[in-house]
Amino acid sequence: MQPDPSSPVPRAELPLPPALAFWIRTPCGRAKYQRLAARQGLPARLRLGWFVLIAALRDLAKPLPQEHGEN
Repeated sequence: MQPDPSSPVPRAELPLPPALAFWIRTPCGRAKYQRLAARQGLPARLRLGWFVLIAALRDLAKPLPQEHGEN
């Protein structure tokens, strides 16, 4: 079976920088960071910066996620 040409091409995930992994703690926030970081251009960079600022403020009260491999 061949893939549907109208479906989006899967992209490799951009790694979340360790400093941002501390501030963006929710899985949905990390997924949104991945989507915004993949975009190019000045408006996209400004939107990414705005998102990181707001996400960090909102996630301050949330606990740090348990990463795989940590005990």
